Amino acid sequence: MEVSYPVGIQHFAEIIQNKAIYVDKTAFIYELIRQGSPKPYFLSRPRRFGKSLLISTFQEIFSGNKDLFKGLYIYDKIEWQKFPIIHISFVLINIENLGLEQALIAHLISIGKKEGIEILDKTAKSIFQELIQKLHAKYQKGVVILIDEYDKPITLGLEKGDFDLAEKNRDIMKTFYSILKDSGNLLRLLFITGISKFAKVSIFSELNHLSDLTLDENFAAICGYTHQDLKDYFQEGIEKLAEKEGVSKEEITQKIEHWYDGFSWDGKTFVYNPFSFLQLMRKQQFANYWFETGTPTFLIKLLSKDQKYQVENLVVGENAFSTYNFRQLSYISLMLQTGYLTIKEKIKDEDNYYRINYPNHEVKVAFNEMLLSDYLNQPPNEATATLYYLKSAFEKDNIQEVIKIIDAFFASIPSQLFSDIDKDGNEKVVAENFYHAVIYLAFNILSVKMQAEVIVRDGRADAVVETKKCVYIFEFKKNRSAAAAIKQMQTKNYAQKYLLSGKEIFLIGINFTFKKRGIQSWKMLKVE
Repeated sequence: MEVSYPVGIQHFAEIIQNKAIYVDKTAFIYELIRQGSPKPYFLSRPRRFGKSLLISTFQEIFSGNKDLFKGLYIYDKIEWQKFPIIHISFVLINIENLGLEQALIAHLISIGKKEGIEILDKTAKSIFQELIQKLHAKYQKGVVILIDEYDKPITLGLEKGDFDLAEKNRDIMKTFYSILKDSGNLLRLLFITGISKFAKVSIFSELNHLSDLTLDENFAAICGYTHQDLKDYFQEGIEKLAEKEGVSKEEITQKIEHWYDGFSWDGKTFVYNPFSFLQLMRKQQFANYWFETGTPTFLIKLLSKDQKYQVENLVVGENAFSTYNFRQLSYISLMLQTGYLTIKEKIKDEDNYYRINYPNHEVKVAFNEMLLSDYLNQPPNEATATLYYLKSAFEKDNIQEVIKIIDAFFASIPSQLFSDIDKDGNEKVVAENFYHAVIYLAFNILSVKMQAEVIVRDGRADAVVETKKCVYIFEFKKNRSAAAAIKQMQTKNYAQKYLLSGKEIFLIGINFTFKKRGIQSWKMLKVE
Protein backbone atom coordinates (compact mmCIF):
# COMPACT_ATOMS: atom_id res chain seq x y z
CA MET A 1 0.00 0.00 0.00
CA GLU A 2 1.38 3.39 -1.03
CA VAL A 3 2.23 5.75 1.80
CA SER A 4 -0.06 8.77 2.05
CA TYR A 5 1.52 12.06 3.07
CA PRO A 6 -0.97 14.61 4.47
CA VAL A 7 0.38 17.69 2.67
CA GLY A 8 -1.69 20.72 3.64
CA ILE A 9 -4.36 18.65 5.45
CA GLN A 10 -5.34 20.52 8.61
CA HIS A 11 -8.10 18.23 9.88
CA PHE A 12 -7.05 15.43 12.22
CA ALA A 13 -10.03 13.21 11.36
CA GLU A 14 -9.29 13.46 7.64
CA ILE A 15 -5.70 12.33 8.16
CA ILE A 16 -6.73 9.34 10.28
CA GLN A 17 -9.65 8.30 8.06
CA ASN A 18 -7.47 8.48 4.94
CA LYS A 19 -4.78 6.43 6.68
CA ALA A 20 -2.22 9.14 6.04
CA ILE A 21 0.86 9.49 8.25
CA TYR A 22 0.12 11.28 11.50
CA VAL A 23 3.08 12.11 13.72
CA ASP A 24 1.70 11.62 17.22
CA LYS A 25 1.63 14.89 19.17
CA THR A 26 -1.02 13.78 21.66
CA ALA A 27 1.50 13.37 24.51
CA PHE A 28 1.91 17.16 24.49
CA ILE A 29 -1.87 17.64 24.47
CA TYR A 30 -2.26 15.22 27.36
CA GLU A 31 0.18 17.27 29.45
CA LEU A 32 -1.91 20.39 28.79
CA ILE A 33 -5.30 18.89 29.64
CA ARG A 34 -4.62 16.15 32.18
CA GLN A 35 -5.10 18.30 35.30
CA GLY A 36 -8.51 19.47 34.18
CA SER A 37 -7.86 23.10 35.08
CA PRO A 38 -9.16 25.81 32.73
CA LYS A 39 -5.72 27.38 32.27
CA PRO A 40 -5.51 29.46 29.06
CA TYR A 41 -2.62 28.74 26.69
CA PHE A 42 -1.02 30.64 23.84
CA LEU A 43 1.29 29.23 21.16
CA SER A 44 3.09 31.12 18.39
CA ARG A 45 4.51 29.27 15.39
CA PRO A 46 5.13 30.23 11.72
CA ARG A 47 2.76 29.47 8.83
CA ARG A 48 2.31 25.86 7.75
CA PHE A 49 3.75 24.51 10.98
CA GLY A 50 0.75 22.46 12.08
CA LYS A 51 -1.06 24.94 14.34
CA SER A 52 -4.44 24.32 12.70
CA LEU A 53 -3.91 20.56 12.84
CA LEU A 54 -3.11 20.89 16.54
CA ILE A 55 -6.34 22.83 17.10
CA SER A 56 -8.26 20.17 15.13
CA THR A 57 -6.72 17.43 17.30
CA PHE A 58 -7.89 19.23 20.44
CA GLN A 59 -11.35 19.49 18.88
CA GLU A 60 -11.61 15.75 18.18
CA ILE A 61 -10.39 14.88 21.69
CA PHE A 62 -12.95 17.11 23.36
CA SER A 63 -15.65 15.86 20.99
CA GLY A 64 -15.08 12.43 22.54
CA ASN A 65 -14.05 10.76 19.27
CA LYS A 66 -11.95 8.09 20.95
CA ASP A 67 -11.86 5.71 17.97
CA LEU A 68 -9.83 8.18 15.92
CA PHE A 69 -7.01 7.91 18.46
CA LYS A 70 -6.40 4.15 18.48
CA GLY A 71 -2.67 3.51 18.70
CA LEU A 72 -1.90 7.06 19.77
CA TYR A 73 -0.43 8.08 23.13
CA ILE A 74 -3.56 9.66 24.55
CA TYR A 75 -5.93 6.79 23.68
CA ASP A 76 -5.93 5.12 27.12
CA LYS A 77 -4.81 8.10 29.18
CA ILE A 78 -8.03 10.09 29.57
CA GLU A 79 -11.69 9.62 30.29
CA TRP A 80 -13.34 10.28 26.94
CA GLN A 81 -16.19 12.76 27.11
CA LYS A 82 -17.94 15.21 24.83
CA PHE A 83 -17.51 18.86 25.77
CA PRO A 84 -19.09 21.99 24.28
CA ILE A 85 -16.63 23.64 21.87
CA ILE A 86 -16.30 27.12 20.43
CA HIS A 87 -13.83 26.99 17.56
CA ILE A 88 -12.85 30.26 15.86
CA SER A 89 -10.41 30.27 12.95
CA PHE A 90 -9.67 33.83 11.91
CA VAL A 91 -8.42 32.53 8.57
CA LEU A 92 -11.81 31.02 7.76
CA ILE A 93 -14.29 33.63 8.99
CA ASN A 94 -15.18 36.27 6.40
CA ILE A 95 -13.30 39.26 7.83
CA GLU A 96 -12.49 41.02 4.55
CA ASN A 97 -16.08 41.19 3.30
CA LEU A 98 -17.96 41.59 6.58
CA GLY A 99 -15.43 43.35 8.79
CA LEU A 100 -14.13 41.77 12.00
CA GLU A 101 -17.09 42.59 14.28
CA GLN A 102 -19.76 41.31 11.87
CA ALA A 103 -17.71 38.25 10.89
CA LEU A 104 -17.42 37.26 14.56
CA ILE A 105 -21.15 37.80 15.11
CA ALA A 106 -22.05 35.65 12.09
CA HIS A 107 -19.69 32.86 13.14
CA LEU A 108 -20.85 32.73 16.76
CA ILE A 109 -24.52 32.73 15.73
CA SER A 110 -23.83 29.80 13.39
CA ILE A 111 -22.26 27.85 16.29
CA GLY A 112 -25.34 28.64 18.38
CA LYS A 113 -27.67 27.36 15.64
CA LYS A 114 -25.79 24.08 15.35
CA GLU A 115 -26.16 23.64 19.11
CA GLY A 116 -29.83 24.61 19.09
CA ILE A 117 -29.11 27.76 21.08
CA GLU A 118 -30.99 30.99 20.42
CA ILE A 119 -28.73 34.05 20.50
CA LEU A 120 -30.37 37.24 21.80
CA ASP A 121 -27.46 39.67 22.20
CA LYS A 122 -26.24 41.98 19.45
CA THR A 123 -22.49 42.64 19.79
CA ALA A 124 -19.65 40.16 19.25
CA LYS A 125 -18.55 40.51 22.87
CA SER A 126 -21.99 39.98 24.37
CA ILE A 127 -22.83 37.12 21.98
CA PHE A 128 -19.53 35.42 22.90
CA GLN A 129 -20.42 35.68 26.58
CA GLU A 130 -23.98 34.51 25.99
CA LEU A 131 -22.82 31.51 23.96
CA ILE A 132 -20.33 30.43 26.64
CA GLN A 133 -22.97 30.67 29.37
CA LYS A 134 -25.65 28.79 27.42
CA LEU A 135 -23.28 26.05 26.24
CA HIS A 136 -22.14 25.51 29.82
CA ALA A 137 -25.74 25.35 31.00
CA LYS A 138 -26.70 22.91 28.24
CA TYR A 139 -23.85 20.44 28.76
CA GLN A 140 -23.18 21.10 32.44
CA LYS A 141 -19.51 20.99 31.52
CA GLY A 142 -16.74 23.49 30.98
CA VAL A 143 -16.60 25.05 27.51
CA VAL A 144 -13.55 24.42 25.29
CA ILE A 145 -12.49 27.52 23.35
CA LEU A 146 -10.08 27.00 20.46
CA ILE A 147 -8.88 30.11 18.63
CA ASP A 148 -6.69 29.65 15.56
CA GLU A 149 -4.59 32.39 13.89
CA TYR A 150 -5.84 35.03 16.32
CA ASP A 151 -3.55 37.65 14.75
CA LYS A 152 -4.99 37.42 11.23
CA PRO A 153 -7.19 40.55 11.66
CA ILE A 154 -4.06 42.53 12.55
CA THR A 155 -1.78 41.18 9.81
CA LEU A 156 -4.59 41.78 7.33
CA GLY A 157 -4.28 45.51 8.05
CA LEU A 158 -0.48 45.44 8.02
CA GLU A 159 -0.35 43.64 4.66
CA LYS A 160 -2.45 46.46 3.22
CA GLY A 161 -0.31 49.10 4.88
CA ASP A 162 -3.44 50.15 6.77
CA PHE A 163 -2.29 50.72 10.36
CA ASP A 164 -5.65 52.22 11.31
CA LEU A 165 -7.38 48.97 10.34
CA ALA A 166 -4.82 46.93 12.27
CA GLU A 167 -5.36 49.04 15.39
CA LYS A 168 -9.13 49.02 14.97
CA ASN A 169 -9.15 45.22 14.74
CA ARG A 170 -6.81 44.99 17.73
CA ASP A 171 -9.24 47.05 19.82
CA ILE A 172 -12.20 44.90 18.71
CA MET A 173 -10.29 41.78 19.71
CA LYS A 174 -9.33 43.26 23.07
CA THR A 175 -13.00 43.99 23.80
CA PHE A 176 -14.04 40.57 22.48
CA TYR A 177 -11.63 38.67 24.73
CA SER A 178 -12.32 40.80 27.80
CA ILE A 179 -15.31 38.65 28.78
CA LEU A 180 -13.01 35.69 29.35
CA LYS A 181 -11.68 37.22 32.57
CA ASP A 182 -14.87 36.43 34.46
CA SER A 183 -15.64 33.20 32.56
CA GLY A 184 -12.90 31.03 34.04
CA ASN A 185 -15.31 28.89 36.03
CA LEU A 186 -17.25 28.15 32.83
CA LEU A 187 -14.24 26.96 30.78
CA ARG A 188 -12.54 23.60 30.39
CA LEU A 189 -9.76 24.88 28.11
CA LEU A 190 -8.74 28.01 26.24
CA PHE A 191 -6.09 27.46 23.56
CA ILE A 192 -4.98 30.28 21.26
CA THR A 193 -2.55 30.09 18.32
CA GLY A 194 -1.04 32.70 16.06
CA ILE A 195 2.00 33.53 13.99
CA SER A 196 2.90 36.75 15.77
CA LYS A 197 2.73 37.91 19.35
CA PHE A 198 1.37 41.29 18.24
CA ALA A 199 0.71 43.40 21.32
CA LYS A 200 -0.10 40.25 23.24
CA VAL A 201 -0.22 42.08 26.55
CA SER A 202 -2.71 44.60 25.18
CA ILE A 203 -5.04 42.19 23.39
CA PHE A 204 -5.14 39.71 26.25
CA SER A 205 -4.65 42.25 29.02
CA GLU A 206 -7.41 40.69 31.09
CA LEU A 207 -5.86 37.23 30.83
CA ASN A 208 -2.95 37.92 33.16
CA HIS A 209 -2.55 34.19 33.78
CA LEU A 210 -2.23 33.33 30.08
CA SER A 211 0.46 30.65 29.77
CA ASP A 212 2.72 31.28 26.76
CA LEU A 213 4.09 28.00 25.39
CA THR A 214 6.08 29.62 22.56
CA LEU A 215 9.52 29.40 24.21
CA ASP A 216 8.67 26.66 26.71
CA GLU A 217 11.25 23.90 26.25
CA ASN A 218 8.71 21.30 27.41
CA PHE A 219 6.64 22.03 24.29
CA ALA A 220 9.43 22.82 21.82
CA ALA A 221 8.37 19.90 19.59
CA ILE A 222 4.59 20.32 19.85
CA CYS A 223 4.64 21.39 16.17
CA GLY A 224 7.12 20.23 13.53
CA TYR A 225 9.00 16.94 13.14
CA THR A 226 12.03 15.90 15.19
CA HIS A 227 14.93 13.68 14.04
CA GLN A 228 13.29 10.84 15.96
CA ASP A 229 9.99 11.45 14.17
CA LEU A 230 11.77 10.96 10.83
CA LYS A 231 13.15 7.65 12.07
CA ASP A 232 9.79 6.49 13.43
CA TYR A 233 7.46 7.53 10.60
CA PHE A 234 9.28 8.29 7.36
CA GLN A 235 11.94 5.66 6.76
CA GLU A 236 10.26 4.27 3.65
CA GLY A 237 10.12 7.66 1.95
CA ILE A 238 13.68 8.52 2.97
CA GLU A 239 15.04 5.22 1.63
CA LYS A 240 13.14 5.74 -1.63
CA LEU A 241 14.63 9.22 -1.99
CA ALA A 242 18.15 7.94 -1.28
CA GLU A 243 17.74 5.35 -4.03
CA LYS A 244 16.48 7.98 -6.46
CA GLU A 245 19.40 10.31 -5.66
CA GLY A 246 21.91 7.46 -5.85
CA VAL A 247 23.35 8.07 -2.39
CA SER A 248 23.39 6.29 0.95
CA LYS A 249 20.64 6.66 3.53
CA GLU A 250 23.06 8.54 5.80
CA GLU A 251 23.96 10.99 3.01
CA ILE A 252 20.33 11.67 2.08
CA THR A 253 19.46 12.21 5.75
CA GLN A 254 22.21 14.82 6.02
CA LYS A 255 20.93 16.57 2.89
CA ILE A 256 17.35 16.58 4.19
CA GLU A 257 18.60 18.08 7.45
CA HIS A 258 20.56 20.79 5.60
CA TRP A 259 17.50 21.76 3.56
CA TYR A 260 14.58 21.51 5.97
CA ASP A 261 15.67 21.05 9.61
CA GLY A 262 16.83 23.68 12.08
CA PHE A 263 13.76 25.39 13.57
CA SER A 264 13.93 25.78 17.34
CA TRP A 265 12.24 27.70 20.12
CA ASP A 266 14.58 26.69 22.92
CA GLY A 267 17.97 26.29 21.22
CA LYS A 268 18.07 22.58 22.09
CA THR A 269 15.21 20.84 20.30
CA PHE A 270 15.33 21.27 16.52
CA VAL A 271 12.46 20.40 14.19
CA TYR A 272 11.71 20.17 10.48
CA ASN A 273 9.10 22.34 8.83
CA PRO A 274 6.33 19.74 8.34
CA PHE A 275 4.92 21.30 5.15
CA SER A 276 8.24 21.37 3.29
CA PHE A 277 9.29 17.94 4.53
CA LEU A 278 5.97 16.34 3.54
CA GLN A 279 6.27 17.93 0.10
CA LEU A 280 9.74 16.39 -0.20
CA MET A 281 8.41 12.97 0.74
CA ARG A 282 5.47 13.18 -1.64
CA LYS A 283 7.33 14.62 -4.64
CA GLN A 284 10.66 12.93 -3.93
CA GLN A 285 12.45 16.06 -5.06
CA PHE A 286 14.48 18.70 -3.24
CA ALA A 287 12.97 22.12 -3.88
CA ASN A 288 12.19 25.36 -2.13
CA TYR A 289 8.67 24.68 -0.86
CA TRP A 290 8.90 27.60 1.60
CA PHE A 291 7.66 29.91 -1.18
CA GLU A 292 4.31 28.09 -1.02
CA THR A 293 3.80 29.06 2.63
CA GLY A 294 3.41 32.73 1.73
CA THR A 295 5.52 35.65 2.89
CA PRO A 296 4.29 38.81 4.63
CA THR A 297 4.86 41.52 2.03
CA PHE A 298 5.09 44.15 4.76
CA LEU A 299 8.13 42.29 6.17
CA ILE A 300 9.98 42.36 2.85
CA LYS A 301 9.06 46.02 2.29
CA LEU A 302 10.25 46.91 5.78
CA LEU A 303 13.60 45.19 5.26
CA SER A 304 14.10 46.71 1.82
CA LYS A 305 13.17 50.21 2.96
CA ASP A 306 15.60 50.12 5.87
CA GLN A 307 18.23 48.25 3.79
CA LYS A 308 18.40 45.45 6.35
CA TYR A 309 19.83 42.37 4.67
CA GLN A 310 22.41 40.93 7.06
CA VAL A 311 20.50 38.94 9.63
CA GLU A 312 22.81 36.02 10.39
CA ASN A 313 24.18 35.09 13.82
CA LEU A 314 22.50 37.84 15.81
CA VAL A 315 22.09 37.92 19.61
CA VAL A 316 18.72 39.10 20.95
CA GLY A 317 16.81 39.24 24.21
CA GLU A 318 13.46 37.64 24.93
CA ASN A 319 11.59 40.83 23.99
CA ALA A 320 12.57 40.19 20.36
CA PHE A 321 9.85 37.54 20.20
CA SER A 322 7.02 40.06 20.72
CA THR A 323 5.83 43.08 18.74
CA TYR A 324 4.06 45.87 20.57
CA ASN A 325 3.81 48.79 18.15
CA PHE A 326 2.36 48.37 14.67
CA ARG A 327 3.80 51.67 13.50
CA GLN A 328 7.34 50.83 14.62
CA LEU A 329 7.67 47.22 13.57
CA SER A 330 10.85 45.35 14.44
CA TYR A 331 12.14 43.35 11.47
CA ILE A 332 13.93 40.97 13.87
CA SER A 333 10.67 40.23 15.72
CA LEU A 334 8.79 39.72 12.47
CA MET A 335 11.47 37.41 11.06
CA LEU A 336 11.48 35.31 14.23
CA GLN A 337 7.71 35.04 14.30
CA THR A 338 7.35 34.20 10.61
CA GLY A 339 10.11 31.58 10.71
CA TYR A 340 12.82 33.33 8.69
CA LEU A 341 14.99 33.37 11.79
CA THR A 342 15.05 30.88 14.63
CA ILE A 343 16.86 30.20 17.90
CA LYS A 344 20.14 28.38 17.43
CA GLU A 345 21.37 28.68 20.99
CA LYS A 346 20.14 29.92 24.34
CA ILE A 347 23.04 31.77 25.90
CA LYS A 348 23.62 30.84 29.53
CA ASP A 349 23.22 34.05 31.43
CA GLU A 350 21.14 35.40 34.27
CA ASP A 351 19.03 37.10 31.61
CA ASN A 352 17.54 35.29 28.64
CA TYR A 353 19.59 35.89 25.49
CA TYR A 354 19.41 33.92 22.28
CA ARG A 355 21.65 33.46 19.25
CA ILE A 356 19.46 33.48 16.15
CA ASN A 357 20.03 32.61 12.50
CA TYR A 358 18.32 31.22 9.41
CA PRO A 359 16.81 27.81 10.24
CA ASN A 360 18.14 26.05 7.14
CA HIS A 361 19.16 26.26 3.48
CA GLU A 362 15.59 26.43 2.16
CA VAL A 363 14.60 29.43 4.26
CA LYS A 364 17.90 31.25 3.73
CA VAL A 365 17.59 31.04 -0.05
CA ALA A 366 13.89 31.93 -0.03
CA PHE A 367 14.50 35.01 2.10
CA ASN A 368 17.44 36.24 0.04
CA GLU A 369 15.62 35.68 -3.25
CA MET A 370 12.54 37.58 -2.15
CA LEU A 371 14.52 40.46 -0.70
CA LEU A 372 16.76 40.66 -3.77
CA SER A 373 13.65 40.67 -5.95
CA ASP A 374 12.33 43.67 -4.04
CA TYR A 375 15.68 45.50 -4.27
CA LEU A 376 15.76 44.97 -8.02
CA ASN A 377 12.05 45.45 -8.65
CA GLN A 378 12.05 42.19 -10.60
CA PRO A 379 10.30 38.82 -10.20
CA PRO A 380 12.55 36.32 -8.34
CA ASN A 381 12.87 34.01 -11.34
CA GLU A 382 14.39 36.69 -13.59
CA ALA A 383 17.68 36.58 -11.72
CA THR A 384 17.86 32.79 -11.50
CA ALA A 385 19.85 32.15 -14.69
CA THR A 386 22.36 34.90 -13.92
CA LEU A 387 22.92 33.54 -10.43
CA TYR A 388 23.45 30.03 -11.79
CA TYR A 389 26.24 31.25 -14.08
CA LEU A 390 27.74 33.26 -11.22
CA LYS A 391 27.85 30.16 -9.04
CA SER A 392 29.51 28.18 -11.85
CA ALA A 393 32.13 30.89 -12.28
CA PHE A 394 33.00 30.78 -8.57
CA GLU A 395 33.21 27.00 -8.60
CA LYS A 396 35.73 27.27 -11.48
CA ASP A 397 37.58 30.10 -9.69
CA ASN A 398 37.05 32.20 -12.81
CA ILE A 399 37.00 35.65 -11.22
CA GLN A 400 37.10 37.48 -14.54
CA GLU A 401 33.84 35.79 -15.40
CA VAL A 402 32.47 36.57 -11.91
CA ILE A 403 33.13 40.28 -12.46
CA LYS A 404 31.63 40.15 -15.95
CA ILE A 405 28.43 38.53 -14.62
CA ILE A 406 28.14 40.97 -11.70
CA ASP A 407 28.48 43.89 -14.12
CA ALA A 408 25.79 42.44 -16.39
CA PHE A 409 23.63 41.83 -13.35
CA PHE A 410 23.69 45.49 -12.38
CA ALA A 411 23.09 46.50 -15.98
CA SER A 412 19.82 44.54 -15.89
CA ILE A 413 18.51 46.53 -12.93
CA PRO A 414 15.78 49.05 -13.93
CA SER A 415 17.39 52.45 -14.47
CA GLN A 416 14.94 54.21 -12.13
CA LEU A 417 16.61 52.48 -9.18
CA PHE A 418 19.77 54.41 -10.00
CA SER A 419 18.12 57.68 -10.97
CA ASP A 420 18.00 59.39 -7.58
CA ILE A 421 18.59 62.95 -8.84
CA ASP A 422 18.16 66.19 -6.93
CA LYS A 423 16.35 69.31 -8.21
CA ASP A 424 19.57 70.66 -9.78
CA GLY A 425 20.09 67.52 -11.82
CA ASN A 426 22.91 66.20 -9.65
CA GLU A 427 23.24 62.68 -8.32
CA LYS A 428 21.88 62.28 -4.82
CA VAL A 429 23.38 59.68 -2.54
CA VAL A 430 22.91 56.19 -3.97
CA ALA A 431 24.58 54.56 -1.02
CA GLU A 432 27.32 51.97 -1.29
CA ASN A 433 24.99 49.95 0.90
CA PHE A 434 22.70 49.40 -2.10
CA TYR A 435 25.51 47.76 -4.09
CA HIS A 436 26.63 45.83 -1.00
CA ALA A 437 23.09 44.58 -0.40
CA VAL A 438 22.52 43.38 -3.97
CA ILE A 439 25.83 41.51 -4.10
CA TYR A 440 25.43 40.10 -0.59
CA LEU A 441 21.95 38.75 -1.37
CA ALA A 442 23.08 37.35 -4.72
CA PHE A 443 26.12 35.61 -3.18
CA ASN A 444 23.95 34.18 -0.40
CA ILE A 445 21.56 32.63 -2.92
CA LEU A 446 24.47 30.90 -4.69
CA SER A 447 25.05 28.50 -1.78
CA VAL A 448 28.74 29.37 -1.87
CA LYS A 449 30.54 29.82 1.43
CA MET A 450 30.15 33.55 1.89
CA GLN A 451 30.22 36.03 4.75
CA ALA A 452 29.54 39.75 4.71
CA GLU A 453 30.92 42.49 6.94
CA VAL A 454 33.61 40.12 8.20
CA ILE A 455 35.61 41.45 11.14
CA VAL A 456 39.32 41.21 10.36
CA ARG A 457 42.38 42.41 12.27
CA ASP A 458 42.09 46.16 11.64
CA GLY A 459 38.75 46.54 9.90
CA ARG A 460 35.76 44.91 8.33
CA ALA A 461 35.77 43.18 4.93
CA ASP A 462 32.70 43.81 2.77
CA ALA A 463 32.50 40.16 1.69
CA VAL A 464 34.56 36.97 1.82
CA VAL A 465 33.88 34.05 -0.51
CA GLU A 466 35.60 30.70 -0.01
CA THR A 467 35.76 28.04 -2.71
CA LYS A 468 37.51 24.68 -2.47
CA LYS A 469 40.82 26.19 -3.52
CA CYS A 470 40.65 29.93 -2.84
CA VAL A 471 39.61 32.71 -0.50
CA TYR A 472 38.36 35.89 -2.17
CA ILE A 473 38.20 39.02 -0.02
CA PHE A 474 36.04 41.77 -1.55
CA GLU A 475 35.98 45.49 -0.87
CA PHE A 476 33.35 47.57 -2.69
CA LYS A 477 33.64 51.29 -3.42
CA LYS A 478 31.37 53.79 -5.14
CA ASN A 479 32.83 56.49 -7.37
CA ARG A 480 36.31 55.89 -5.91
CA SER A 481 38.83 53.44 -7.35
CA ALA A 482 39.54 49.74 -7.27
CA ALA A 483 43.15 50.52 -6.36
CA ALA A 484 41.97 52.40 -3.27
CA ALA A 485 39.99 49.35 -2.22
CA ILE A 486 43.06 47.11 -2.60
CA LYS A 487 45.23 49.54 -0.67
CA GLN A 488 42.68 49.64 2.18
CA MET A 489 42.69 45.84 2.42
CA GLN A 490 46.49 45.73 2.43
CA THR A 491 46.88 48.53 4.98
CA LYS A 492 44.37 46.97 7.35
CA ASN A 493 45.69 43.43 6.88
CA TYR A 494 42.38 41.88 5.76
CA ALA A 495 44.09 38.67 4.63
CA GLN A 496 45.79 37.75 7.90
CA LYS A 497 42.72 35.92 9.22
CA TYR A 498 42.94 33.43 6.32
CA LEU A 499 46.70 32.81 6.08
CA LEU A 500 46.41 29.40 7.74
CA SER A 501 43.47 28.26 5.58
CA GLY A 502 45.75 26.39 3.17
CA LYS A 503 44.05 28.17 0.27
CA GLU A 504 45.22 30.80 -2.16
CA ILE A 505 44.06 34.25 -1.02
CA PHE A 506 43.04 37.08 -3.33
CA LEU A 507 42.09 40.68 -2.59
CA ILE A 508 39.46 42.02 -5.00
CA GLY A 509 38.58 45.70 -5.16
CA ILE A 510 35.47 46.72 -7.10
CA ASN A 511 34.47 50.30 -7.87
CA PHE A 512 30.84 50.94 -8.80
CA THR A 513 29.70 54.07 -10.55
CA PHE A 514 26.28 55.66 -10.76
CA LYS A 515 26.67 56.83 -14.36
CA LYS A 516 27.62 53.41 -15.71
CA ARG A 517 25.10 51.65 -13.45
CA GLY A 518 27.66 49.00 -12.72
CA ILE A 519 31.35 48.29 -12.34
CA GLN A 520 33.69 51.06 -13.49
CA SER A 521 36.89 49.27 -12.52
CA TRP A 522 38.14 46.29 -10.60
CA LYS A 523 41.47 44.92 -9.47
CA MET A 524 42.64 41.61 -8.04
CA LEU A 525 45.84 40.98 -6.09
CA LYS A 526 47.13 37.63 -4.89
CA VAL A 527 48.38 37.61 -1.31
CA GLU A 528 51.87 36.15 -1.22
